[in-house]
Amino acid sequence: MLAALLDEEGDGGGGFSDEEIVDFMVALLVAGYETTSTIMTLAVKFLTENPCALAELKEEHAEIRARKGEAETLQWDDYKSMSFTQCVVNETLRVANIISGVFRRAMRDVSIKGYTIPKGWQVFASLRAVHMDHNHFKDARTFNPWRWQANSGSSSSSSSSSSSSVINVFTPFGGGPRRCPGAELARVELSVFLHHMVTRFSWVPAEQDKLVFFPTTRTQKRYPIIVERRDDS
Repeated sequence: MLAALLDEEGDGGGGFSDEEIVDFMVALLVAGYETTSTIMTLAVKFLTENPCALAELKEEHAEIRARKGEAETLQWDDYKSMSFTQCVVNETLRVANIISGVFRRAMRDVSIKGYTIPKGWQVFASLRAVHMDHNHFKDARTFNPWRWQANSGSSSSSSSSSSSSVINVFTPFGGGPRRCPGAELARVELSVFLHHMVTRFSWVPAEQDKLVFFPTTRTQKRYPIIVERRDDS
């Protein structure tokens, strides 16, 4: 990416400035690395605190590993067969939405529920407020991957635990033409990480840690754990 931006800079017309190149690279690191590594950490934390969910996840991935053998790598069909894993991914994204919301600018005057948003004003759409709304998700603050089982494998369906409405209320990657282009890649990365984590290792927390949501979603101490390689022999 950096090489491509630098090549564009030297074309002698319409290239990127140094400031624009830095902005591209910082945005790429934050959006493509920091968010994914954080959601991996939080998935491990939630699973550690929910032994039943961890046990079911281990069972699913043990079956995949037994089917493939120890040396064979995962394929796309294996990923698509991870039904409970997708429930865990959805619930982790819902409870710990890494991006708390998005700004949008009103292109014209908008009237909604008795309010008028003037043209040119910016609106902050809080994704976390929707995901934590008990009207949409029963016991919204509870990590419950089973709530997604009726919609297993779907990354955009609303929870069936509270409503049969077709309105989409699960938007961890935003929506519309500006939906995160790395949405499916992030889900694949998290699923593959969990596969190797639960089939190869066991772990316990090294110390207590706390989930915080400001200024971004994270754990206070980066959730340190003690990891051991599993010996299933």
